[in-house]
Amino acid sequence: MLTALFAGISAAVGYLLMAVPNVEAFTAILFVSGFTLGINKGIQAALIAAIIYFGFNPQGGVFPPLLIAQCIGVAAAPIAGSFARKKNLDGVKLRLLLAVSALIVTLWYDLLTTLAFPLSAGFDARGIIATMVAGVLFSLIHVVGNMIIFVVVVPPLLNLVSKSVKRVT
Repeated sequence: MLTALFAGISAAVGYLLMAVPNVEAFTAILFVSGFTLGINKGIQAALIAAIIYFGFNPQGGVFPPLLIAQCIGVAAAPIAGSFARKKNLDGVKLRLLLAVSALIVTLWYDLLTTLAFPLSAGFDARGIIATMVAGVLFSLIHVVGNMIIFVVVVPPLLNLVSKSVKRVT
């Protein structure tokens, strides 16, 4: 039940911020799912959310290699969330861990999704490099946005979710 809830909330949050290019809270919610549910159920939530959000996105259909890259990319968020829970940190140390997690998870996602098209389209090395260079500014915005969201939004969300999950279970 909680897996479906996290998947649905993540997809809904993705749609809410869709109008703001490369700024999203989708990844942060999936990080919280891994923190709360663990790796396996967090990844399940991520895959369900990715298929709903990316697969049925009103901004256009998804190229299958890109959908696969997106699914693999977003799976990193709940994995990072699960590892963060094991650290049992708070305050500045937690926020530092969240910032680093956002950086790594977002760079991983951006690398996979930026490579998906040129590799599947058969680009040569120059074409792949050109695609990567063209995506640097977009990735920078994505990384900075996620770091801010992780540091500002995730800590109170973790507190809220942990209290709510204790009541449910």
